[in-house]
Amino acid sequence: VIVTANDFDSIYAMNRIIAAVQAKSKNYAVRLAGCIANRSKATDEVDRYCKTVGFNRIAHMPDIDAIRRSRLKKKTLFEMPDDEDIVAARAEYVRLAETLFAGTEPLAPAPLPDREIFELLGFD
Repeated sequence: VIVTANDFDSIYAMNRIIAAVQAKSKNYAVRLAGCIANRSKATDEVDRYCKTVGFNRIAHMPDIDAIRRSRLKKKTLFEMPDDEDIVAARAEYVRLAETLFAGTEPLAPAPLPDREIFELLGFD
């Protein structure tokens, strides 16, 4: 699983990680389950990248204040009061855990050359 954000630098780093996993998979049976869009309101750039390279976004952890508050209080979301935003964040973590526990189809995405990732994400 690769954790990323919905911005160019994070997606570029994910692309490099995919390339490294691909290189290792020549000698070892290494595959990826997917990626998590973390601390992002939207997932459009991550989703466009995933569609292009044959990868899946398996979860979205939005940039919500509940997660920040739990860190400040040194508690997990599951130790926090049942506020609406905390319950919603917990639900996404539980859904991710259930997805991983059930197993995902192993993926072997094809990383993009640098020029193509710049073109895909609209940067010159």
